[in-house]
Amino acid sequence: MVESRKSIIPFSFSASSVLQLAGAFAAYLAAFVLPLNFSELRGSTSVILAVIGTIFLVTGIANILFGRHFLRLAQYIGMRSRVLLPREGLVYLGVMLMLAVGALLGHSNMLLLVFGMMAGPFVLNGWVVITMLHKVAVSRQLPVSASDGEVFSVELTLKNEKAWLSSRLIEVRDVVEGGRLREEAEVTFVHIPPKSGRSGVYQLQIFGRGIYRFGPLRVSSRFPLGIGERGMTVNDRAELYVHPATGRLLPDWLRRERELSESMNHLRARQGVFDDDFHRVREFRPGDNPRSIHWRTSARRGEMMVKEYEQHRDSDLIVLLDLFQMPDVTSQVVEMAVSLAATICNEQTRRAASGHYRLLIAGRDSCDLFCAGASRFRELALNALAVCQASTKANLKTMLNDLGNSALAATDRCILITPRPQEAMDLLMSMSSDHESRSGSLQSRTTIVAATIPDMLKVFVPPMPERI
Repeated sequence: MVESRKSIIPFSFSASSVLQLAGAFAAYLAAFVLPLNFSELRGSTSVILAVIGTIFLVTGIANILFGRHFLRLAQYIGMRSRVLLPREGLVYLGVMLMLAVGALLGHSNMLLLVFGMMAGPFVLNGWVVITMLHKVAVSRQLPVSASDGEVFSVELTLKNEKAWLSSRLIEVRDVVEGGRLREEAEVTFVHIPPKSGRSGVYQLQIFGRGIYRFGPLRVSSRFPLGIGERGMTVNDRAELYVHPATGRLLPDWLRRERELSESMNHLRARQGVFDDDFHRVREFRPGDNPRSIHWRTSARRGEMMVKEYEQHRDSDLIVLLDLFQMPDVTSQVVEMAVSLAATICNEQTRRAASGHYRLLIAGRDSCDLFCAGASRFRELALNALAVCQASTKANLKTMLNDLGNSALAATDRCILITPRPQEAMDLLMSMSSDHESRSGSLQSRTTIVAATIPDMLKVFVPPMPERI
């Protein structure tokens, strides 16, 4: 049985608060009712009992109102479990107290016998629920990551390490928090034999990128009668990155970018520039660039030998994302720009499994991610895009300066997604005039995509609207 629901903790009292209220009731009973039949309980004894009842009453009410805070403090100092009384247990205990009062006031042995018959199952249920959670361990298995709007599964594993006794009707609740979301998922394990384990799965669908926290886990049981509950908190916490949803790049845009990349490669070959990885030395062929001749090897072998380099044509795209918060830029536009950057990074790593990749983000926090390996870059880039936020302090100039001052390969090209395209163009032009040797070609190799819905729709097909 798997259920996912919002975090609404059932109304219940801890056993300590119920005992405190019962003690207050008994003290008031002894102070005000019993003196009517027993004269020896009058006077100062009645006052002392009333004071004791007031202390129990105040303590019980404080436990009910601030019990959650006490529980968190108890968990912090190492206390992991407590016994609760649900509604059914409170009704059962109320009937028992009424029978006890009736038996004392009416001197009825029959009511006292019925009270004893009800007290037996109550005590037995308390012992059984404590036994159910003895030597029980629970663990959680999360996916590596998830995407905005994607349905994913979380696996909970419950192990019963008792040698002889089974555990039955164990309920495990997992708290999920992040952003404005706070939900509580529930999995119920019907039967766990001794020295064995069972696994249960619940499914989640999270809308909104970011980091989501899981835990703690709360394990509880009401077996067999449901009039008593023992709960145990397992401080197993984990985090999950929910990546922005990705769309699909349009064929026309891909074709145009491929043509620009190939034209830069041809220009590079004509100029005789080699900054790719060295591959091997081979014999000279007609049409080879004379500047690639390896003279030392040629002299040793007595024939013309040239150096051959391995080119990575699909891994020379640098993605730049400017998350400047402007008055007319809505959250939908920001999420669409992040989704476009994630789509480009995903498509780039899918087409080229090796090479070097780079992502720069200007927002509330700056990010400059540069690494080798498609899968590693994809995971790191999507993690960075999951947590980036728009800000009025986004520094586009610093991001472009960092890019211009870095060692760029001859075929590196840039895609800049920004809500201020004219300012970006002016910055690139000023960089070209100030640093002609290093940044002069940056303007020509940068494609600017305006962060507006019409312009971004010319580049890619976004994911479903509810994921933006």
